[in-house]
Amino acid sequence: MRTCSIALSVAAVLAFSMPGPVFAWDLIGTRVVTDRVDRDVVHASGPRRFKQIKFCVFRNPVRFYDVDVRFANGGRQDVKIARRINAGRCTRAIDLKGPKRNIAHVKFIYEETSLKLRRATVRVFGR
Repeated sequence: MRTCSIALSVAAVLAFSMPGPVFAWDLIGTRVVTDRVDRDVVHASGPRRFKQIKFCVFRNPVRFYDVDVRFANGGRQDVKIARRINAGRCTRAIDLKGPKRNIAHVKFIYEETSLKLRRATVRVFGR
């Protein structure tokens, strides 16, 4: 009985100490989305380099019309997300062109698409 309880305790510690897929992504920034077409910018802090980005939506669905990623070296990449992302969901992992890139900022054109009074939140993640 004691051996079983020790084994379960060790398994629980190992399970919680191992990094999962959520921990592989770094938060770049967060924006609150209004219920009309809105333009926002998320500025990345510091010289962090990423190969991929993704956008996660919380509270209400959001329709993305245009996403433009600007890099610290002056380059840019237009990202196509011409669809509605439901609350609690994320876009696919979007590959950034070239080697790991230093993101300066991400510009959005989007809108929150529900009739609820609360506003949606969009979080930008990179890895």
